[in-house]
Amino acid sequence: MAEIFINFRNGDAQDTAVLIDQKLCLVFGEDNVFRSSRAIPKGVVFDPALIQAASNCSVFLAVIGPHWLDRDKEGGRRIDAPADWVRTEIELAIASGRPVIPVLVGDHKMPEVTELPASIADLTRRQYLRIHHRSAVYDLKHLVDSIRDHLGTSNGIPNPGVPDSMRLTRLPPISRSSDVRIGPVRIDNRLFGDSVIHRCTDFARSPRGSISFNLGRSYRRFESTVGVLDDATDASQEGVFQVFLDGVLRDEKTVRLGRSRVFRVDVTDVLRLELQSYRPGTTESPLLTGARMAGGLSNNLPELGWGNPEVHS
Repeated sequence: MAEIFINFRNGDAQDTAVLIDQKLCLVFGEDNVFRSSRAIPKGVVFDPALIQAASNCSVFLAVIGPHWLDRDKEGGRRIDAPADWVRTEIELAIASGRPVIPVLVGDHKMPEVTELPASIADLTRRQYLRIHHRSAVYDLKHLVDSIRDHLGTSNGIPNPGVPDSMRLTRLPPISRSSDVRIGPVRIDNRLFGDSVIHRCTDFARSPRGSISFNLGRSYRRFESTVGVLDDATDASQEGVFQVFLDGVLRDEKTVRLGRSRVFRVDVTDVLRLELQSYRPGTTESPLLTGARMAGGLSNNLPELGWGNPEVHS
């Protein structure tokens, strides 16, 4: 049974209902989201399917746009008609004690209690959310978070089989530069046993250490403590750490020895997570590296670590 039911009226904000459906399917999976046009197979009698889904969902979304209370060709309001499924679905959800979230579209206001049939007048007492085209990305994330609050951890429906927390080092990287490896490190006198290490010995094969993982849109938060390694040969070095989400730079931090910093990055709906690190001024040319070594000069090689990088659902 789908956990999330999307209630909407044809001819009123159905495009927003589709947008919501697509977003929730990405986060929670198609089997856990019910939108009648998609979820009911062709040839199936829809009445029992609608009744069962609306009565047994964990969260009910009532999408309300500017034409939600419009009248039909005969002059009567559609919501007052005995066979109006929009009203019937809301009645079922309220009667079954389901959490009902009104989702207002654009600048549309919540209907007044006097505008609604008595059987669904309780809708006006529910805290609503809004989806506006100017803030759709933020609004959809807010909607997802609100649904998660209702579902709780006991349902476990987001990405079944995915652990609540996962060390990135236990996932197979989809790409990794040659100077990056996995292992234990000490940062600020703390041992991090499962870490990403960017360290060059003789010369920098990859001045920018990079490692990428496929998160499968299964997690919400990334965390890691970053810093210059405690046993760095050059204690004066500075390290730059960057987090890329689906190819876009999301956060950056600069650190020095003894001054580690913590990344906490929202990775909701992210497919590819890439971690990059580098030391400003690193000599990139192998020929120049040898010449500088012969002259007793430093090549400013990076000695950096991502301590225990983790993702959380």
